[in-house]
Amino acid sequence: MSTVISVEPYDQVVDDIRPLLVEHHAELAMFKNEIPLDPDYAAYEAGCASGLLRIYTVRLGGALIGYAIFAVQPRHTHYAHRWAINDILWLHPAHRKFGIGTELCDFYEEDLRRGGPIVIHIETKEWAPELAMLLRSRGYVNVGLSLAKRIA
Repeated sequence: MSTVISVEPYDQVVDDIRPLLVEHHAELAMFKNEIPLDPDYAAYEAGCASGLLRIYTVRLGGALIGYAIFAVQPRHTHYAHRWAINDILWLHPAHRKFGIGTELCDFYEEDLRRGGPIVIHIETKEWAPELAMLLRSRGYVNVGLSLAKRIA
């Protein structure tokens, strides 16, 4: 059985993403015990309808096993270049280390490249370094330090 990576419209993928978001949250959320998973599906739908969000999916035998969602738009200070800011990227743990993550990166990079100059920005978790290792192997570089603190 081979994987199929594609761009899918919101209405065709949202029901498949919902259960995976629960697994994703359980694995990687920083404040999972304090802040419940509460996706704003209306915002995702509006972003896709306006062309500002791209949803990339990975399916195996028709079942969704991973996704990458990017907000794609120019930045006010760099208007000639679009930026693809990662909202969420996840591949089910049972399907990692088989080259599927590389295939997903190849796919979204090529798709995003078609629209002209672009910078892809992806945030990773320090306690789960596998994604950062994959991205560095593809030429991504550290651009800063992201810090978080829950205060309420």
